[in-house]
Amino acid sequence: MQSEDRVSAALAAISPQITLYRVSVSAALDRVRSMIAAESGASQVRATLGDLGARLIDADRMAMVFSGAGPLDSASTTALERAAAILEELLNPANEPFVVDVPPGTSFIAAVRNRLSYLGLGFGAAGIHELVRQRSYDPAQHETALGGYPFERWSASERRRAPPLIVRVQGSDLDALALAPLLDGCVRFVLMIDSPTTVAPLARLISPGVFVAQCGDLQALQSVVDYDGPVVIAAMSGDEACFTHDPRAGNAAWQRVTHIRIPDVVPRKSFALRSVWQQRDDVAHLRSLAERPVWSASSADPLAMPASGSNAVFDPAERLTAWLLEQTVATSGNGGGGPA
Repeated sequence: MQSEDRVSAALAAISPQITLYRVSVSAALDRVRSMIAAESGASQVRATLGDLGARLIDADRMAMVFSGAGPLDSASTTALERAAAILEELLNPANEPFVVDVPPGTSFIAAVRNRLSYLGLGFGAAGIHELVRQRSYDPAQHETALGGYPFERWSASERRRAPPLIVRVQGSDLDALALAPLLDGCVRFVLMIDSPTTVAPLARLISPGVFVAQCGDLQALQSVVDYDGPVVIAAMSGDEACFTHDPRAGNAAWQRVTHIRIPDVVPRKSFALRSVWQQRDDVAHLRSLAERPVWSASSADPLAMPASGSNAVFDPAERLTAWLLEQTVATSGNGGGGPA
């Protein structure tokens, strides 16, 4: 029951992205239906003309006058009808397509990619419409777009309208690093980890433009409603590290990584796909990103990097101010004529 409540809360949080995707699919369906209706014009003209009129007037040519293009071949017509059926299916009001349950012991990333390929059919069907409109549809080359449309084929515009996914997975099956090639545009991945996993499974996904968070709840989802970039948020079930990496918080990594809590537990055995060394390095990587630079007030060179172990907070503006003051004092001490 708790899991279902979390899914409902997550669906509510990502509803703007679901709506954006459905609007895109709906617009594509309208275009496909319009073309199918225009293509049926010749049949309507024949019915209107009757037997005698049809023998005297070329119904196909008359339909071309109204449609503005030549008649479609049977392959193009069939492709349009398949595209319409796919788009209608994707517009089902249920939210199940946006929730992926990974069966225990199976491939996490395969489940994610398969669902993206299915939902990507909305983009593939829209592309078929455009090819048919331009009279350049070739079944041998383009029919595969109606069988599955993998993420690698999505355009930059399509990736910005990417459907969000909620993924429920066992901690032992989580391979978060495999998501890296999919982090583009405005993709949204909400991971619900139903059992303990490694300490910092999402640490390696942190990069300047990706919002990454892992913690015991989904509060971070409220922070990314208007975020213009990729998002990966994991709701953990155990004592894993808790952190938020928000690219909007600053230019330096230590400014972007906040709300951090790293357990003192030191991994001593491999866990599923991660060796002991990899787990420890994941934690070290997270610590290094969150560590605030420091500088020593007694340093001979105020612009030099702070000495290791200093507790002073690093502030470039303060260091520059200190250096300018030092130069002013040095100049004044030499009678304004520069260094002696």
